[in-house]
Order: sequence, then C-alpha cells, then structure tokens
Amino acid sequence: MSENSGIPATSKAAADRVLNCQNLPSLPGVAMRVLELTANQGVSAQEIATTIQNDPALTTKVLRTVNSSYYGLSTPCPSIRRATSLLGINTVKSIVLGFSLVESTKRAGLERTFDMLAYWRRAVYSAAGARCIAVKSGRCDPEEAFVGALVQDIGVLACAATLKAEYDQVCAQAPGDHDLLAPIEKALLGIDHTEIGAHLAERWRLPPQIAECIKQHHTPDKCRPEHQQLLRTVALGGLAAAFLADTNQKRKLGAFVSSAREWYGIEQPVARDLLVQINDGATQLSKTLEIKTGESADLSGLMSQAHEQLVATQEQIQRETIELRKNNQDLELRSITDALTGAFNRAHFDREIAAAFQKSGADKSPLSVLFCDGDKFKNVNDTHGHPAGDAVLIELSKRLRDALTGIGTVCRCGGEEFAIIVPGADADRALKLAEVIRRRIAATGIDVSAAVGSPTVLPVTISIGVATHDPRVGAAFPGFEQLVQAADQGVYAAKRDGRNCVRAVGRNEAPRPASEVIKVLFVEDDPMAARLMGFLFDKHREFSVTFVASGEEALESVAKSAPDLVISDLNLAGISGIQIAAALRSKPATAALPFVIVSATVTDKIRAQALDAGVAHCIDKTDLLGKIDAWIATFTQLSRGLRKAA
Repeated sequence: MSENSGIPATSKAAADRVLNCQNLPSLPGVAMRVLELTANQGVSAQEIATTIQNDPALTTKVLRTVNSSYYGLSTPCPSIRRATSLLGINTVKSIVLGFSLVESTKRAGLERTFDMLAYWRRAVYSAAGARCIAVKSGRCDPEEAFVGALVQDIGVLACAATLKAEYDQVCAQAPGDHDLLAPIEKALLGIDHTEIGAHLAERWRLPPQIAECIKQHHTPDKCRPEHQQLLRTVALGGLAAAFLADTNQKRKLGAFVSSAREWYGIEQPVARDLLVQINDGATQLSKTLEIKTGESADLSGLMSQAHEQLVATQEQIQRETIELRKNNQDLELRSITDALTGAFNRAHFDREIAAAFQKSGADKSPLSVLFCDGDKFKNVNDTHGHPAGDAVLIELSKRLRDALTGIGTVCRCGGEEFAIIVPGADADRALKLAEVIRRRIAATGIDVSAAVGSPTVLPVTISIGVATHDPRVGAAFPGFEQLVQAADQGVYAAKRDGRNCVRAVGRNEAPRPASEVIKVLFVEDDPMAARLMGFLFDKHREFSVTFVASGEEALESVAKSAPDLVISDLNLAGISGIQIAAALRSKPATAALPFVIVSATVTDKIRAQALDAGVAHCIDKTDLLGKIDAWIATFTQLSRGLRKAA
C-alpha cells in the first residue's frame, strides 16, 4: 500500500509535500526496533534491554527516568532489564518513545522556525494527564495512554517541518486553541494534521491503538470500538492540558469536568484532585525529558478564576446535554419513521425482523409476519388524486397501529404495503389477528374530504398475507428473508382470490413450478436503477430476475442460463444495449430471444435503430415506471410466446 493511499485527490498535493519532505522527523533505529519487538507478546526483557543498550545515551536517559520520582520505585534500578521487569515492557517502551520523539524534533531543527515550547507544553501536559486518568479510571493501559497523548500531534510537527512559514500562517488563525487547528488546516491546506499524522504513524509502524490516537484524538467517539476507552482517556488528557497549559483556555475546565463525569463517573472533587496530580506530573516529566515547557501552572489561581465560569459552564452543559439527548432521540425516531404515515419505515423493518428472527430461534418461540396491501389503491390515486391516496395511507397506518398497540410493530414497506412483525404469535393467533385487522379496515370507510375539497368517504379494503416461523412445531424457515417472502406471497394469493381476504403461506408449501417461472436477464450498470427495477419485479413472483452490469456479462450469462427475456439499458459503459441485441440476433441459438431496450432518452432515431437490431420494444424509463403493470403483461406475453415457439 502506498504512503498516501486513502487521501482524497484534493488533499493529495499537500500530503505529498509533507510526507515526501526530507526534513520530516523520524524515529531513531533503536526506537523502531523496540516497537517491532514489543509487537510480539512473547518478547523477553533481555531482548528489550539488549536493543536499548545499543544506544548508551538513551540507556542513561531511560535509567534516570525509571529512577525518578515520576515512577516512584522504592529502590534504585540498576539496569534496563531490571527496569523492564519492575515496570513492564509498555512502560519502558513509552520512555524510549518519549526520548526518541524529543530527539527527532531536535534533529529536524524545528526550534528555529516553530513554537516548540507551546507544542511540548501541550504534549507533556496531555501525556501526564492521560497517564494519570488511566491510572485513576482503570479503563486502559496507562503507558499506552501516555504514548498516545505524547505523539497525538506528530502531524503538526510534520507540517511545521515541511511548510514552515506557510504553516505559521495556519497556526496564527487558531491562537491558543488547538481544537480550532484541524478545521483551519482543512480549509487552507485541504488536509489536517490528524490525517498527516496517521500516515506518519504508518511509516513509523506505530501500534494500531497509538495510530488511532493520532487519527481520532479530536473525535474520540468516532474511533474503532476496541480503542474507545484509550481515545477518551487521551482526549481527557488534552482537555486537562488545554486548561493547565494555556491561560486563555479556562473554559476547558468545564469540558474536562463534564467529560470525566460522563465517560468515567469521575465527580468534580476527584477531577480537581486529578488536575493537581497532572500539573505535578507534567512538571516532573518536562525535567525528565529535558524539554522546555514553561513555568508550572498556578493551579490555585486558575481554579479561583475559573470557578464562576465552571459553575456557569456546568449549568450550560447540563442544559445542552438534555437538549442534545432530546434532539438525538428525535433524530433517531425520524430516521426510522415513515414521514407520511407515521409508521416505522422499511429500514426499521429490516433491522427488527432480523433481530426478532434471531430471538425466536434462541427462545424457540413463534414469530409471525403479516403483509397488508391496499386493494385497488391505484384507482384511488387515479380517480381522486394523490392527496386522497396519501390520506388513505395515513388512516390505514393509524388503524393498523391502533389495532396492534403492544402486540406488533407496524412498518410501511413501500407504496400501499405495510408489514407487521408479531413476536410470540403462532399461526392460529396470527390468522385470527389478521382477520380482525381486515374486518376493522373494511367496516368503516375513510374520509378524504379534506384532501379532495368535497365530502368524500372511500370504501377501502386490504389483502393480508401471513407467514409464521415456529420452531416448536417443525414450521421453521431457514432465514427471516424466506419468512418475509412467504408473507409477501400470501398477499398475492389473497389478491388472486378476490382481494379483501387473508391467506397464509407455510414453510412446507410447494414452490411455484419451474415451468411457470419467467427468467429475465436485466442489464443495468446503475446500481440505484437496478435496485428500483428489482423492487418492481419483486412484486411479480412469476419473474426470476438476474442483474448484470455490462454487455459482456450479458452475452456470457445468456449463453449459460438461457433466459426467457432480456431487458437492457441503452447506454452502458461498454457495448450498448442495441449492440447486445444485434449480437444475439446474429446467432441461431439466441436469434428468437425477446429483447427489450429501456432508456431515459428514447428518440425516434434510437427506436428505429433498436427495431433494426431486432429489439421487440424500446421503452422510455418514465413510461416503464408509470405503466409497470401493463409492461409486465407485455413481458409475460413475449416470454411465453418464445416458449410456445420452442
């Protein structure tokens, strides 16, 4: 995989400039080797020690750090191997990476062109904060949190080393607030430091969880689920750093306190104690890593100044949290609700039927599905207009939901079709329930006066298909898809039997004979159009439709499967629909195969070319969609005519 894979074209130029720069900070060989070794869970303390000792200066720094008050060992540690045994491999790795990162920036000479004091102040306070919070919460490894926070902004270093004065101008637009930096970078450069840092982490072969800290430290709740606790800890460390390391960011105290409470149940007094520990830890860490981070924060003064703001912030956060929760609930409800009828939508039905089917299998309990379809609904729209049709659908939905409150879930699956999930209902109960619903709908007409502007009550009936999955009595379907299909087939059985009735289709009922199934090959390279056509043909069970995306695939499929009818879009990426038809006509085995062209732009010239190629019909897509039932009848005649000729 290339270094820049996954970067949008608009950002690639900026990414190339940064990632291909010769002055880019790089980890020393010892640090890279330590990373490789620690990726192996079976690595020994001796292997780690041997690698680090290849760099005497680094060895000295690691031992000095291990024996500092920051790690609080009771007795001095004389060797790297002993340090690894006492503190663990992750701790030693975090110390090595810390020193290596400092050394890499020194080699890059960034102190001359970039505010390294501000950079290291944020990094050190964040790292000390993340480690302290991880120890307190116990939600992730403290050393992983330390490293993740320390390296989270390596993308900033990369941009500073490469873009220099240009990047200074970017930083100047976000003075004192690191959270504003990424959107400004995005606007001016087309890419931000989190994306650059993620690619740099890949080059450095950093562990996946650390790379995630770099990529998602501004958006911890968008990370991979397995890394969420680590990312939240790093984010909290960043909030603590913003409050402690920048006198202009006192408002971050409220965000730190509220996030600590929300994520880890840390209340305000404990959060304040943590800030004291973080402040002390950052001071020690600065000395240990031998980097300048400025004077230690005056915590008592900051707390005093921020107290009133904290109280106000907490109240505001509480109000915003309540409002946000309400908005989220409203958004979630809207996302699963059909806007017209108020019933649940098809997406919700798909999720709920899958979950209900799984629960039915686990509990060995029955599950029934009812499909309800308005009878002759097209006549309502054609005679009284679509507003009247909408009024009928709204009332149908209301009556169904009223009848099934606390019993089943009502979803609109499209058009005038509603699906009902009834957990716990066996076949007998489902049939009785369907009959009750049918009678209630038929008993009272639907008033559409407001929609048509005059007193009008329409008699409305529905046809209902019922299917039951019942593992207890050997009537189990292999999957929820087959259960849903059976209920849908029940609707068509009810329609064939005169409408306004209930029909059930069971697991063991014989499928439609192969001789009655019409095999259609549909050539369409637009996935959306293919899904639409699939939905239309699904309502006509006598058809079995196979979709292919190109003319080449179509010719190959015809040779293998011998369809009864080919329907093709005119304009395809390769050979056109007309060319496919001509190719089939040129072969005796497929010369009589019915062929239909559909196109969004049918002209007289196109129609003439299609007919010359032996196409039976050249149909405008709008006409096909508007008169689908009539065209379905035509397709049936074409296909059966071929069979009779054969």
